[in-house]
Amino acid sequence: MLTGKNAIITGARSGIGLATLKLFAKNGCNCWAVVHREDEDFLQKIQTWENKNHVWIKPVYIDLSDSESIKSGIRAILCEKLSVDILVNAAGIVSPNRLFSMTKMEDIRKVMEVNFFSAIELIQLVSRPMLRQRRGSIVNIASISAWGEDTSQMEYAASKSAMVIATKKLARELGSAGIRVNAVAPGLIQTKMLDILDKEAVEQIKKSLALHRFGTPEEIAEVCLFLASDKSSYITGESIKVDGGG
Repeated sequence: MLTGKNAIITGARSGIGLATLKLFAKNGCNCWAVVHREDEDFLQKIQTWENKNHVWIKPVYIDLSDSESIKSGIRAILCEKLSVDILVNAAGIVSPNRLFSMTKMEDIRKVMEVNFFSAIELIQLVSRPMLRQRRGSIVNIASISAWGEDTSQMEYAASKSAMVIATKKLARELGSAGIRVNAVAPGLIQTKMLDILDKEAVEQIKKSLALHRFGTPEEIAEVCLFLASDKSSYITGESIKVDGGG
């Protein structure tokens, strides 16, 4: 579905980002895998996927809480003079699970910085070559917490709500240039983020879902693939909930 296209994927070392990277490579997409640090196990994985799928996957080391690191990383990508067809903003963090009144402002700022501002800065930088190309697909990972439908912390929900609104606004601004902007809003997914939640609350949430189970990173990656591909060529400004009937 993505043969010959080039994608930037953030948060590519684990969870939804890793699953998206693997699926994109399987579908013929070359990828710049944005990660925070070097990891030998990750490097071995991407080498295996490169050989198996006849694509290239290049790790790009960026600290998403640092604007200068973002600019430097994207500058290095653009210096390769290759088309950037797709951007997937999959990186995200949560602060320690505590009441708002007990949460440090520095933790709140860091969540907003990584989950929202870094994604917006990446979109701004990457949309410039997309505007020249007159094409592109941007996929943001939001969350059902954007609609206040889960028990996540205020700052996490606020960062994802901001992403939903930004997705819609950017879709209107960039649409005339052939650039689509959409978001995927997962419910609780089987990633490391699940580990920090109260076990009893997690079980109650699971029972409340229509499908009575949590989703997998691979299931979210499939929706990202659809939105990144030409199969969704007339979809923009949408935030698709993928929550098992929450």
